[in-house]
Amino acid sequence: MKKNRKPNFKRISMHLDEKVAVLTEKIPNKTKEFDYWLRLSTVNKGNPVYIPLKKNPHAESIDGEFMKFVQIIYQNNNLIIKRVKSLNSKQYIPQTQEISIDLGLNPLFATNKGDLFGRNFLKSLTEFDRKIQNRAKYLQGKGIKRLKTDKKYSELTNNLREFLKNEVNRVLNRIIKIYKPAKLVIEKLNFRSPELSRRMNRLIQNFGKRYIKEKLNRFKEIFGIEIIEVNPAYTSQECSSCEYIDKNNRKNTHYFECKSCGKKLNAQVNGAKNISKRSSLVDVKLYTPKKQVLKILVKQYLERLNGCNSAPMKLLSENSYFKEFLSSFKPLECGENKCL
Repeated sequence: MKKNRKPNFKRISMHLDEKVAVLTEKIPNKTKEFDYWLRLSTVNKGNPVYIPLKKNPHAESIDGEFMKFVQIIYQNNNLIIKRVKSLNSKQYIPQTQEISIDLGLNPLFATNKGDLFGRNFLKSLTEFDRKIQNRAKYLQGKGIKRLKTDKKYSELTNNLREFLKNEVNRVLNRIIKIYKPAKLVIEKLNFRSPELSRRMNRLIQNFGKRYIKEKLNRFKEIFGIEIIEVNPAYTSQECSSCEYIDKNNRKNTHYFECKSCGKKLNAQVNGAKNISKRSSLVDVKLYTPKKQVLKILVKQYLERLNGCNSAPMKLLSENSYFKEFLSSFKPLECGENKCL
């Protein structure tokens, strides 16, 4: 229990089939306020609960078939009831074999092709962060601990959710429209930024990851796109050109310059290129520990280049990542026949 988080049952939702939840149309000309009746069976036989529901225009417009299944969620003092819809697949002819995506928030996404999508995303999040933090401080000053009970605080967080959902949908739709990939490779999601408060990082981590996964699952279901999630360890520090790993390669969130080969490019684009390579690295699994990933990458780098094309020994000896392996590393002279 010291190594793993305890289970949290606060966000458990009910998934109900037609045995306990039956949705029926309203009686024509009887009411104008709602569109459906949801009948829920209870432990008291013969005493069901009836809940009136309105249509969701967006869900109704999506091409697919509603299943005899509902999901009930209690969220922010609201009872939310969702109908589950099986989406119809669409004709989709891939034009690109594979696109890799790096999540960075500033911008939102970068691709291995060099694109930067959602350039103002972090700027908008910072403004949300300022408003939410100010409201939270005001409420805490009033002695209010349960922030969700405040109408204005809930409105701000709801607006944040809508912004995240809209931006994720907009950007991912654009990537699919431009490249029409057969495969989409994405890093194991970590929706955080040191430029935001802990509260905001927690909010976007909860909401952002869910929206991205929902969108990717929809691509898979509708278009048949294969979604590959890879281990992102050291993709931000590894050079996508020569594969030298150094924490000093990445100058900041925007600029990458390799200390070995001198390659210069956008840091997120570099990360996206490494994510593309990582999908074919057999020894690195999605949940391989970070230290083990580093060991694999360093050993492969030294064994592959064997000294001739690797970083200078002085640079390697000053790099803490390589020190452990240099005692057994004997680089070949470039004049030898075995030199690569």
